[in-house]
Amino acid sequence: MADHKRILTFKDGFNFRELGGYQTANNETIAYHKLVRSAHLAYFERAEQQALYDYGIRTVIDFRSSSEVALYPDQLDARIKYLRIPVFDNDITESNDEEINKTRQHFSQDPQAGFKRMMHVYHQFVIDEQAQGAFHRFMQTLCAVSAKGGVIFHCSAGKDRTGLAAVYLLSILGVPEQTIYQDYILTNRASVKRIKERLRFGAKAGLGENYLRSIYDLSTANKHYYDQALSLINANYGGMQAYLRDVLQISTPMIEQLKYLYLQK
Repeated sequence: MADHKRILTFKDGFNFRELGGYQTANNETIAYHKLVRSAHLAYFERAEQQALYDYGIRTVIDFRSSSEVALYPDQLDARIKYLRIPVFDNDITESNDEEINKTRQHFSQDPQAGFKRMMHVYHQFVIDEQAQGAFHRFMQTLCAVSAKGGVIFHCSAGKDRTGLAAVYLLSILGVPEQTIYQDYILTNRASVKRIKERLRFGAKAGLGENYLRSIYDLSTANKHYYDQALSLINANYGGMQAYLRDVLQISTPMIEQLKYLYLQK
């Protein structure tokens, strides 16, 4: 795992991405080894736990629900602090296999079921008060833990809850929108192995084309999902900066602190 790579490789994890190196509109740069986004860390063995510590990670922020954490608890070095900030009380993203199996019949009947589900989820991300509060606490936590070292923030697959958290954070730091979108969609390249495994499992089980279509839509980042969230923010809340200020309650001092902590000239 070399320094200054965008996609970080772990044998027992996926969708690990360094946010360091992104440039802002003011020609500042996000510092390396400070902000990493990922999927869950449930399969990490001792060597990878140590590698994460050696990379500089000192805090893990988990956006998952209690039921998700119970099924797939993160495996961490004891020196890394674990914090949970659930975006929802349950996994409405249906990003884990347990939830997908519960709705197998629905996904088998409608090829658009997974896509429709995700469009609904992104709508909820923006308007749900618990989600809004969670993203506010996420920013507060980033202000509080920076001095201790790098931070990983994650959900189950590292693409939806984590994806929106990254959208908000990069917006606060002043990263241009095109770069923010490119970071969002990079999930698909960083999750190829996992996506293929899920599709292969569905095909082996003979679950049908409709089901496989939904699995793909549930397992990937999609411009339509991203646009759904941003269109709602623009139409209902006056744009991203107003949403961050008025809805997520990210104050000017908090913005300045985040920039001070995570940007470098």
